[in-house]
Amino acid sequence: IGNATSLPPLIAQQEFSPPETARVVPLIVAIGQAGYAFAPAAFGLLRAGGGAGAAGPTPLFVCAAAIQVAAIGCLLAGRGVNPSCPDRR
Repeated sequence: IGNATSLPPLIAQQEFSPPETARVVPLIVAIGQAGYAFAPAAFGLLRAGGGAGAAGPTPLFVCAAAIQVAAIGCLLAGRGVNPSCPDRR
């Protein structure tokens, strides 16, 4: 069993209250599966698009870098306090 299978339930149990966990885990899995399904097509369209005078692979790498910067921003922004979860200190 890999991280894609075991980590989402563990994270959901830590971050959400027990009644919410049963709803959050399938939502996390569905969003992940949608990303796995459509990301290659989106990057393929981005790579193939551009028409005449295309800048080569540059738009693809700019898009990938923007996604990474957005992920870093989400990580640095942190998370709010959830009063229903116990203190993790």
